[in-house]
This record gives sequence, C-alpha cells and structure tokens, in this order.
Amino acid sequence: MDERGAELRSAARGRWVAGFQSEVWQGHFAEGLVWAMSCAAGLNPGKRALDTDGVDIQIGFPGAVGTMRYPLIEAQVKSCCNPNYVGDSFSYSIPVKNYNDLIGRVGVELPTRRYLFLVHTPATKAEYVLSTHASSNFQHAIYWVDIMDHDPIDPEAQSTKRVHVPRQNLLTVDTLTQLVTGEIFQRREAV
Repeated sequence: MDERGAELRSAARGRWVAGFQSEVWQGHFAEGLVWAMSCAAGLNPGKRALDTDGVDIQIGFPGAVGTMRYPLIEAQVKSCCNPNYVGDSFSYSIPVKNYNDLIGRVGVELPTRRYLFLVHTPATKAEYVLSTHASSNFQHAIYWVDIMDHDPIDPEAQSTKRVHVPRQNLLTVDTLTQLVTGEIFQRREAV
C-alpha cells in the first residue's frame, strides 16, 4: 500500500466517523431510547429488515387486550437537540415522504396505527446518558403525535412539512402501553 492511498483511506474514515458521530449517532440513540422505553414497559419492540415505508420501530403487546390479540403500533423516530417551539408544541420539519407515510386509515391504507416519536436529545453524545452507581439517566425525553387523519401532501408541491408535537404528549411507560393497546385512541374517539 502506498502512502498516498493510506492517507486517502484514513481521511475518508475520518469523514465517515465524524459524520457518524453527529446526526447518525443522535438518530441511533433516539431509536435506542424508544426501544429501551418499550422494554421497560414490558412491550415487544422490533425492527423490519428494510425501511421502505418510514417505519423505524414496531412495538407490540405480548398478549391479548380484550378481543385483540397481540396489538401493535408502528412509529417513525426523529430526533433533535435544539427544538423550535410554537406555543406548547415542538415544531419539527420532516420530509414530505415521511409525513405521507404516517397518514392513512387503519384497515384501508395502513395495517395498524402509526405515530411520530420525537426524541429531544442533548447536543453531544457524552450527555446522552448520565450514570452514577445508583442509576443511569437517559437524556432528555420522547414525545409523540398522531397525524394519521391529516391530509397527504403532494411531494411535487413541497419537500418538507412542519409537524407540531405537543409537549403534553410526553412518552412514558404508561402512555406507550396505552398507545400500543389502543386505549389513548379509544379515549380520543369517545370525546
């Protein structure tokens, strides 16, 4: 191997590692945080081999809920470290393709409910988890929004869509379980 070739490969590795340590690490951490929350809730998280429809994680209930056996949801996971606020909501821009992938009717266009999970992360990966001998605290929080009943957008007309994620929609072990079992959706339908 000549010196110039080794320098080029080393420079390419440096760029890849530098890029991998920013947005990719942040997104990877965000998905891992949702996965960990699912496990803490006693749910069954999973991932498809191919990401063709914007689904980053599937989360299932390990049994029956009423007459429904093994209910599950699908979620697209996004992350940001410096969120924009509009009133009491995070304002987050996603590609129109991803937005449209979250829209549809269960049993007609989509097989199950879909949600957008927005993970508010620290700016640096060193702050993602703060550990002591007593605990490991994951930073910061996960929020959710249901936009299934929104109208799809023509991707020829615009490339991104701003989504408002209410800060009151904090994802906890309880709310995640209620999303998977359909309890939150049923309560909203009853109102």
